[in-house]
Amino acid sequence: MKEITLPAWETLPDIGLYMDQVVTLTERALPLGGITKAMVNNYVKMGLLPRPSGKKYDREHLALLLEIAVLKQAMSMEDIATLLSWLGEDGAQAGYMHFCTELEAITAGIARGSIDAGGGDDALTGALRMSLAAALCSLDARGRLAMARR
Repeated sequence: MKEITLPAWETLPDIGLYMDQVVTLTERALPLGGITKAMVNNYVKMGLLPRPSGKKYDREHLALLLEIAVLKQAMSMEDIATLLSWLGEDGAQAGYMHFCTELEAITAGIARGSIDAGGGDDALTGALRMSLAAALCSLDARGRLAMARR
């Protein structure tokens, strides 16, 4: 299975980056087919990302782009918007760290052969866990199909 490990919040650059730098950084951090300039612009237009400040993107933008890149493997943009809004309620850093924690838990569960995607009484936590599990399984299936075609 292809593992996805996101960089820790503290390792994301805390200086403003231009679009080309953002695209390069996200591709290196998460090689899932890349994020293009057009995608970033569309995410801003759709309200998934805040507008850049003076054409520069910050740590919050990078965290959101990484979250979007993972979630889009299994979800619609409307559903991603709902989860991102919920994750951001306590701030970008807390939301990103929660996202990373859930991603690590689902990855570990898949490695053990059992996925605990339940969310208890919290429907949004359950939706996040299920979405992450679906994204990871989808990536794994695509990788296996690519290997079979060789």
